[in-house]
Amino acid sequence: MRILFVSYMHPSVTPGGAQQVADEMRQAAIARGHEAFMVAALEADQEGAFGKPGAPIVPMPGEKNQYFYFPQHYNFVHKSVGEWRSLKFFHNLVASIAPDVIHFHHYHRIGVESIRAARMAAPDARICMTFHEMMAICLAGGQMVKTTNRDLCRKATPIDCHGCFEHLRPEFFTLREARLQAILDECDFFFFPSEFISRRYQDWGLDPAKCHVVPNGQVHPEPRVERSRHSRGVNRFGFFGQFIDNKGIDVILDAVLLLAREERLPEGGVEIMINGGNRHYATKDYLARVDALIAEIRALDDDRVRIHELGRYSRDELAERMMMVDWVIAPSTWWEVFGLVVSEAWMFGRPAIVSDIAGLGERVKHEVNGFTFPARNSAALADLIAELAGNELEWRRAHEGIKPDWSELDMFDAHMQVWGEPEGKPAPPPKPDAKALAAEIGPEKFPNLEALFGSVDEA
Repeated sequence: MRILFVSYMHPSVTPGGAQQVADEMRQAAIARGHEAFMVAALEADQEGAFGKPGAPIVPMPGEKNQYFYFPQHYNFVHKSVGEWRSLKFFHNLVASIAPDVIHFHHYHRIGVESIRAARMAAPDARICMTFHEMMAICLAGGQMVKTTNRDLCRKATPIDCHGCFEHLRPEFFTLREARLQAILDECDFFFFPSEFISRRYQDWGLDPAKCHVVPNGQVHPEPRVERSRHSRGVNRFGFFGQFIDNKGIDVILDAVLLLAREERLPEGGVEIMINGGNRHYATKDYLARVDALIAEIRALDDDRVRIHELGRYSRDELAERMMMVDWVIAPSTWWEVFGLVVSEAWMFGRPAIVSDIAGLGERVKHEVNGFTFPARNSAALADLIAELAGNELEWRRAHEGIKPDWSELDMFDAHMQVWGEPEGKPAPPPKPDAKALAAEIGPEKFPNLEALFGSVDEA
């Protein structure tokens, strides 16, 4: 079977959960004997380093069957590519590959029109989309966190969305929703890593008959990693992930500062290891708050609180970083769709302490395979840290409650059960005629968005 994976970003360029899952699906497809391809859409500012002038799609250096995609005139609001030439190149590549399955792992930066172009290039292929976020539902970065007061949003309605973006009328959101739903309906299957996000998208309007929940899997470490080892003090708490507002680093810092002020720190103290990259994606106000909290903690006359900022890390460094901590805290303040960091913690035998919300709350069961606390509640997290620091008995109990998580092969096999095997290998399509293709996939197939919706500013 020929399978084309289409992703936003590539893990070799920028770490991130969606691109990691897409690439590990590609690796699993190869391991299962299939022919796998990858197209990764990069950001416009990365074109100078990885692109080629005038070429929207280029081979990934040193890799077979992998390509970087630089769609032009991307519109964040509509998740739309505004230049038909980019889509023509994407169409040509899909037609030359002639895949049996086309698996999109995002639409951000890729552009939803790429789904339509893929359908035109490979009309008999099974096309599917895995949703790693809620950008189609929510214009606020897909976070469903209100821009006005940072409250959690439980349903996107035109009135509520107008409240977050007052310069856009409610009917704008009705039209945006209808357009995105119509293009997404080109897909044959929708995949979701958790029941939570599947329900959200079905409530939004996707066809339930096309929806399938398949948890994310990942490549497991080599057996030599000693998963049952912990530090002598059992008091090292680690954060792993993106250094952005809704990941909750400030919740951890608030919690340990509260313990220090109330003089509830354990005798051996606590160490907080912050493994976070991509600070440039965080807002200035959030970075200022985090930096102020760290400075306040370091100014305390108490050496029982130690903060270590270890910065970003590569996939190759994950084992070393994980084995430096005893507990992994995922204090997300948004509707975390899956929580790949939980899988990474469990992969190395680290008990997870998570916000009891969305995908995190589905996966981690309190005092069974980890610990939960109410989202955004730093006082509740402080209580947990005070209870668990130095508590080897609780560490052992949670460690033993961790069950083997899905591998990348388990994840791929679950998708294969939905896709099914192809009835026969399709014949390679003829090389497209340039003039005919221009007529087939010209600008009239992808109408000017401003004519449909009016000019909008990027969110």
